Amino acid sequence: MLTTVIDILTVNAGLPPEPVTPDATLTGAGVDSMAIAVLAMILEEDHGLAVTEADLSGVRTIADLADFIETHQTATA
Repeated sequence: MLTTVIDILTVNAGLPPEPVTPDATLTGAGVDSMAIAVLAMILEEDHGLAVTEADLSGVRTIADLADFIETHQTATA
């Protein structure tokens, strides 16, 4: 899921790849509301996951984001 999240953020949301690393904070990687919206849309379309910005309030890093999505995916499966 980490690779998927990084790909969505860099390819689909248009973030530059350099700062989007597993240990980067969301702010440090440039993840804003628009990037979260793109991520949520693609996760819902491609993976059937409904994730909102409010769901991600405690997420700090890109790796945390991927872990959250994996946990959310498992819980809804």
